[in-house]
Amino acid sequence: MRQGRGGAGRSPLKIDFAQKVRDLSGMGLKLCAAGFALGLGYVLYAVYGGHLSGPVDAKAIRNLQLMGQLMAVGGILGTICLVVVTFEEIAVAVVAGLAGVGLVLGFPLMVAGQVSSQAGQAGGIITNWSAITGQGIVLVVGIRIFIEIVNYIREAPARRARLEEEHGFGKPKKATGSPGYRISHCWEMPFCHEAIREICPAFKSRKDCWRLRQGCNCDPYLIESLLKHGASTNVLPEQGSTYVRSDLQTGARQAGSTRTRECRQCPIFNEHQREKFRVLNPVTIAAAVLGLAAAYPLMRALYAQFIAFLARVAEQLVLGQSVAVGDWIARFDSPAVWTFFYIIVGLLVLSYILKVVEWAVLVRKIL
Repeated sequence: MRQGRGGAGRSPLKIDFAQKVRDLSGMGLKLCAAGFALGLGYVLYAVYGGHLSGPVDAKAIRNLQLMGQLMAVGGILGTICLVVVTFEEIAVAVVAGLAGVGLVLGFPLMVAGQVSSQAGQAGGIITNWSAITGQGIVLVVGIRIFIEIVNYIREAPARRARLEEEHGFGKPKKATGSPGYRISHCWEMPFCHEAIREICPAFKSRKDCWRLRQGCNCDPYLIESLLKHGASTNVLPEQGSTYVRSDLQTGARQAGSTRTRECRQCPIFNEHQREKFRVLNPVTIAAAVLGLAAAYPLMRALYAQFIAFLARVAEQLVLGQSVAVGDWIARFDSPAVWTFFYIIVGLLVLSYILKVVEWAVLVRKIL
């Protein structure tokens, strides 16, 4: 039987807006790359084609202005599209940021060796638009890095759960009993069974089992006792634990003499590492911010010396004595430009510090 025109029975049309944005960004990336390549190619042709070695007419000035604008629009919008298309790969954005820095600092040096005193205006237009393009690209990359840091902190619980799953550990069945300002002791962890605490050496000595290298998950005798207790009370050890009889293969009655597992494979220790990671995250962020603030005067002085060095190199390369190439580069020694770059670099450093802490605490477990 045919359905009416109203479309009764049809499934509603679902649109994946995220995929649509990625598809549009892919097309935009191609168009912007073409525009950027055209503008950059024209500028390079003007520089290395010998057109800046003598007087430059008004038509060439207008063309350079137009192509500089095209290069800036294509480069900045293209970087936005590139970030969207490769959103899962932040390394691609970092490479784009390095290219932006190259545009800012590289063009003055490149133009210096090709420009004459009569072409100073043309050289200034080229370095101006290359700087705008590079700074715009770096700004887009900085925003992407900031989003990465926010997502990293916001998605930390889900990421820890994935790490648990990869290592074969179940999720805790009860909340930890320690207050939020300190890390729990082993007997306060979700995986520690109350039925075995009174005979556990760690609980009796009030020292964490990973420090004693002895405890309920390490000792086959304690595990056997827990299994017997579960069988006698019909409370089988399935409530969030990984106690199984395969743990007793090294000897069921050797009380504490043989460890059935290392701390890296123990669910109690891994819960301890997750709590440590939760505490270290804000501490790491605060320490990184304080470190960057403390390093600010030193890095500011090094940056000023680097800009001065580039200016001296450019002045040595320039063909005409009246072209103020050093002034083009000296513009990048302003507080605004320096602060802009320092914030971007600081965000990048912070993102990698957080990744290193996660690797050291949750993956390698060396902290």
